[in-house]
Amino acid sequence: MIDGHQVECSIVEKMVQSLKQWEEQRKWTAFTEYCKSGLGSSGFLRVSITTYLQGRRPEWVESQKIKIGQLMPTIVGTIMAAGPTLEKMKREREEQQKRYREEEARRYEARQLREIDEKRWNKFREYAVNWDERERLLAFLAEVEARLATEGDVTVSDGTLRTWVEWAKAKAEALNPFGGGAVGMFETIAKVKQWS
Repeated sequence: MIDGHQVECSIVEKMVQSLKQWEEQRKWTAFTEYCKSGLGSSGFLRVSITTYLQGRRPEWVESQKIKIGQLMPTIVGTIMAAGPTLEKMKREREEQQKRYREEEARRYEARQLREIDEKRWNKFREYAVNWDERERLLAFLAEVEARLATEGDVTVSDGTLRTWVEWAKAKAEALNPFGGGAVGMFETIAKVKQWS
């Protein structure tokens, strides 16, 4: 653990390919061009940091000229330096996640505003359709009233013809988007939200 971050390391023996074993294997393997085994011990160590460090994977290999004891200060120094690197990577990830969340919140808000705007526009169009229907119904009711004058006020079912005409006028007037004036109509439109 370095600065609160786990730094994983690997210490393994360096393996080398033995030509003798390779020659022996060629005699009995059916896939000689594909199978390359025959690795043997070199007697040297390979030390590596397996934790991801911004595209680097430090590795040290012991040889005849350089023994592992000579490499130790460099290895330990690199492992110790991994802590601040990992902390920096953590901060960068957190900042990137924060920017992503903020961008996602902006997109969500923009989508909500588009939905609200679309619903408000649909409400406005609904008022226009209601206005046209109301005008058509009132023209039709004017014709019914003209016929009422010639046919007389007779009883139909449970009410007089004049009662029926008043009922139909009230229903037609309910379609009037200007019942509260233009201001009232737009106040109603302004109250439309995305969940409405």
